[in-house]
Amino acid sequence: MYGSANRDESKYEDAQDFDIKRFQQKKTPHLAFGHGMHRCIGSKLALTEAQIALQILAARLPNLRLQPNQEFTYIPTLRSRGCTNLFVEWDV
Repeated sequence: MYGSANRDESKYEDAQDFDIKRFQQKKTPHLAFGHGMHRCIGSKLALTEAQIALQILAARLPNLRLQPNQEFTYIPTLRSRGCTNLFVEWDV
């Protein structure tokens, strides 16, 4: 199933936990954009755009953080995985 990609406990330590630095290591590549000759042609652009957007967000809201003690509810789908809600907070 597509939604289980990158969550293989035999490949990734604490596979169900969110770890933003998990795929900085080349030994465990991320599968979202495919790989080899089937790799998405726009993957480099998408990753660059995401990096820029997150850097700008962090610069504009430096104290942005996830709201503590929230329960994550996932969208029930086989195609992809995402939360129904994600609450954040920051100090002004």
